[in-house]
Order: sequence, then structure tokens, then C-alpha cells
Amino acid sequence: MRLREPPFLGWNGRTCLVTGGLGFVGSNLVHALLEAGATVRVLDALVPEHGGRIDNVDGLDLEVLVASIDDSRVVDLVDGIDVVFNLAGQVSHTASMRDPQQDLYLNATSHGAFLEMLRAVNPAARVVYASTRQVYGRATMPTVDESHAANPVDVNGVAKLAGEQLHLVYARAYGMPISALRLTNVYGPRQRLTSDDLGFLPVFIRRALEGEEILIYGDGQQRRDCLYIADVVAAFEAATKPAAIGHVFNVGHPNTHTLAEIAELVIAAAGSRSSVRLVPWPGDHARIDIGSFHTGSARILDVLGWQASISLREGLGLTTAFYREHPWYLSST
Repeated sequence: MRLREPPFLGWNGRTCLVTGGLGFVGSNLVHALLEAGATVRVLDALVPEHGGRIDNVDGLDLEVLVASIDDSRVVDLVDGIDVVFNLAGQVSHTASMRDPQQDLYLNATSHGAFLEMLRAVNPAARVVYASTRQVYGRATMPTVDESHAANPVDVNGVAKLAGEQLHLVYARAYGMPISALRLTNVYGPRQRLTSDDLGFLPVFIRRALEGEEILIYGDGQQRRDCLYIADVVAAFEAATKPAAIGHVFNVGHPNTHTLAEIAELVIAAAGSRSSVRLVPWPGDHARIDIGSFHTGSARILDVLGWQASISLREGLGLTTAFYREHPWYLSST
């Protein structure tokens, strides 16, 4: 494994806001920023189904506001901020189909209100928005780069695309220094493991750690690229560079694996006796399935110098070791 330098070197003295900062990706950003000497404020609505938990930041010296990003108190929170990492939102594809209005509010409408508050109070703040490769829908090219048309297959993809484009509109129309990252299949420490709605990787990891059977929908041959959280944190740092302003970048891994291969790698990393079973697609999942997908990340390498450095095998080893040391992540309480 080729380890990176610690992220955010030289950020001592900067003041950062992480929205969704009690969740999986957000809390890892918070830890990295604080370790680099930055001052951190966190905004999180702590919606029970979304995976945020206060113990993700236990013992850290930071300011936390539990509120939605369109709450009027956010005006004071963004005042004086140097950099905003905007990760607030809902990420479940199946949940977005059960309650589309809620997903549109959480991922689009509330972000419009947030951007207006930021424009009024602190328009010079650097902003990096967390989007998703789900905006592309079903791939029509072997490796999906940013030229691929956006054609979401679920409400979550529509809402996240709207939120992303709102940010880029504010960059173009008002000159605000904003960029966006389209993330794919992120895994690692501090991820919520107890929900079946937040992606296949945490489900695989939970079942392997508990010695349970891993179920794979279909024939197990769909391919995915998966990103370890440390690589994602580094991508957020890269996206604060001036060259990123006004642009959106894919953030993926150069290597893909079938779902069956991923399950076996998870089992090996966990030292588990779990088995794998192929099962038919449930209707609510089948209607929004995107098939195989490989994220093309050449643009972010060319423009910002970022590329994934941690293999799936290595990342899963680090991940399962973390959960062995922190078993309460396997509990919903």
C-alpha cells in the first residue's frame, strides 16, 4: 500500500464547516481537519436513518450544531468560515423512492436555502459539494467519465444532481468558489453498518463480521469500483485547489471487482466463516439497479493530481480491523 502524506498539511488556522459532519464521510473529514490543526464547526441534522452519530466525534474539540442546513441559525455558523465541505443529505436510493418529496427536500431544496445564506453572509468561502456517481444512471460506456450524460434511475440521483447543479449555478452566476465531487461506493471506518439501505458494502461488512450469510442479488457478476475513505478525504482536499472552482469531478478507483469477488474479499478481511448466496432481485431494488459501473477519474488526476492509492484488499483490512476495535458500530443504539 502506498500511503499518502497526512491530509490538509498547512491548514493550521483555517476555519472549516463540515455539513453532515456526524456521518460517515463527514466525520472522517472532521478527524483529518482537526489533526491538521484546523478549527472545525459541524452541522448535522442527525436524522436517525441517515447514519450520523455523535460518538463519531467523541472527544474532539469542535463546535456542533444539530440542525438542518436551511435552519436560520446556520447564518451565524457560516460567518467567518474559510472552507465548507457540504456533505449534508440523504444517500439511500430505495428510501428516495419510498418518500421522494423528503429526498428532494434534503438533497435539493434545503441546499438552495443554504447557498442563499452563504451568499448573503460569506460568499468568498471555498465550498466543496459531495455529489454521487448515481447521477449518471446506467452506464453507456465501459468507463464513465464526466462526458457521460446524466440520466438518474431513482429520485435520489435526480435530487443529488439538482443539488450539485445548484452549487455550480452559484459558482457561475455569483462567482462563488465552489466545486463538486461525484463519489462512488465509499467504505471504511465510522460507516453505519446497521442499515440495509445505505449501500451494499456496509451490509457485506456487517454480515461478515457477524458470521452471517452474505446475500447477493442476481448473478454476482456486476462490477463496481470501491473507494477507501482515506482516498476520499484526500479528494476533498484536492477539490479545494483553485483549478477545481466551477467544476465537477468523478472520484473513483481504477480497479473494478464483481460483487461476488467483493464479498469474498470482505469475508477474507474479516477472517469470517460467512458464506455467499445468490438470490433473485427484489422488485424495489431491481427497478433502480444500474448494472455494472466503472467510474472514470482521469480528469481529477489531470487537473488536481488526485488518484486512489489504496486497494480494495488493503482498505477492507483496515476497515474490518477498525470495527473489531469498535464493536459498538455493529449495534443500532
